[in-house]
Amino acid sequence: MLISPTRMLLQQPGETANFILRNPSNGPRTYRLEWIEQTQTRDGVGERIPGGAPVPHPQASPHLVFTPRQITVGANTNQTVRVSFRPEGDMKPGEYRSHLLFRVVPEISEPISSSKLTDANKSVNLTLDMQMSIAVPVVVRYQMETLPEAHIAELKPIPSNANNQGARLAVLLKQNGPTSAFGRVTVDLQTSPNSPVERIGMLENISIFPDVKERYLIVGLRDATFPQGAMLRVAYEGMDEYRGKIWDEKVLQIR
Repeated sequence: MLISPTRMLLQQPGETANFILRNPSNGPRTYRLEWIEQTQTRDGVGERIPGGAPVPHPQASPHLVFTPRQITVGANTNQTVRVSFRPEGDMKPGEYRSHLLFRVVPEISEPISSSKLTDANKSVNLTLDMQMSIAVPVVVRYQMETLPEAHIAELKPIPSNANNQGARLAVLLKQNGPTSAFGRVTVDLQTSPNSPVERIGMLENISIFPDVKERYLIVGLRDATFPQGAMLRVAYEGMDEYRGKIWDEKVLQIR
């Protein structure tokens, strides 16, 4: 299942936006929709917060309405889910966040893939059908004009290894303030002052949420090695509502 967008932002009361679900498979899939709360590790992995546990960020779900509650997407077709921002009570200015979970209904959905496993004695046969649920962040930014303050805190080259894994770059991003940053990390190479600048690595859709404060990334690079003196320019650039904004950039010289 393909979902677009992978992050939704709503700011004005009454504003609505749509998720588009695309099913490129040969069979239908059915999803039930519900709000969940998630936090994020510094590596960008979402971790669901159990019901009743403290939530470290303001929750958007009380101020959001979606329809439908269940959706079936046929093979090679699209379906739409609408989300509306409807403030409840005395909503204070700030940034709020919840995740909309598209929970697959396995008993009436075609599996993503199926694997058959047999032991050495051929006495046990196991069929494993793969299903996948998807959680997408929905951010509400209400009466808030504060821009995020994001910067590149650390850069560390990781050389290629004997397992044919190419060169990589470890990047630590940090942000301050009550507003999440959103963008992409780009890596450009210039081997000498007179040579052209080439893009050799990029990671898109990188969020840094206020309750997490930092993101640790490993960016795969096009080249296995770099000549001595080459310059790597690393930038954290805004996307969507922040398009055209450069949060931070640093230049690293290969020695």
